[in-house]
Amino acid sequence: LYDTGSVDDTIITSEQVDKYKGNKELNYRLTAATFFIKMNEKTVPEFKNKHLRLAIAQAINKKGYVKSVLNDGSLASNNFTGVGTSKTPEGKDFASTVKSPLVYNPKEAKENWELAQKELGKKEVTFTMNTQDTPISKVAAEYIKSQIETNLPGVTLKIKQMPFKQKTTLELAGDFEASYSGWSPDYPDPTAFLETMTKDNAQNNTDWDNKEYNEIIKETNGSLLREPEKRNEALKQAESILLHDAPVAPVYQKGEAHLTNPQVKGLQYHKVGPDTTLKHVYIDKSIDRETGEKKKDK
Repeated sequence: LYDTGSVDDTIITSEQVDKYKGNKELNYRLTAATFFIKMNEKTVPEFKNKHLRLAIAQAINKKGYVKSVLNDGSLASNNFTGVGTSKTPEGKDFASTVKSPLVYNPKEAKENWELAQKELGKKEVTFTMNTQDTPISKVAAEYIKSQIETNLPGVTLKIKQMPFKQKTTLELAGDFEASYSGWSPDYPDPTAFLETMTKDNAQNNTDWDNKEYNEIIKETNGSLLREPEKRNEALKQAESILLHDAPVAPVYQKGEAHLTNPQVKGLQYHKVGPDTTLKHVYIDKSIDRETGEKKKDK
């Protein structure tokens, strides 16, 4: 539809990106949505072991994943809160101020797996990861499976594909072992992410429960609201607790590859909340749609 001029802006697949490489119409948008593996401690008792969770999170080459599988402007993610969600009182991006232990590190992943084996008293662990029944989801899951099984000998990951609605229903019911999931914030504050992992939140279906974490989030929504600096430090502490405990394994932050008619001006994309603002959009007919250059006067 885009090539025929029927639409002026469209999202393209990772397979289509290479076709338009170098084209002025190709542009990338980074959203604040992050994707991660939820590990359910209730259905897989081995997931109660912190070293196993850390090992899984550190075993995935996320940069390789976004480059070879997604190829759409997505960003490798080691944090739970997405880049661009909010700024600190000093004007820095919140996510960039929290150092994560979950970067891709095969050596540390193996060390954590060996510690987990000793503590669990077993050499092998098998679990099933739910994912969507789309072609790209299958490729993504196979990549994750290969990374984990290669870097953590003795860990077996089985893949179960299903419609999105079914996957979501099972997640909310806590009826899964592991699930490839994601979250998009609807307001610009770290709590848009961090609240989802508190004890009684419907999205926290991993059975993870950290009292210190819960209390910090409660304070950031109450007594600390009038003290931005202290609140920011508390939020950083909460994110750090979450990352060091690793109830979820971050994988990537969602990007989108767009083809946009160069005549379209004033289109605004947003990382948080509504995708776009169309209020100031107009079509500049003085621009050639094919070349993206200013038309020459005849």
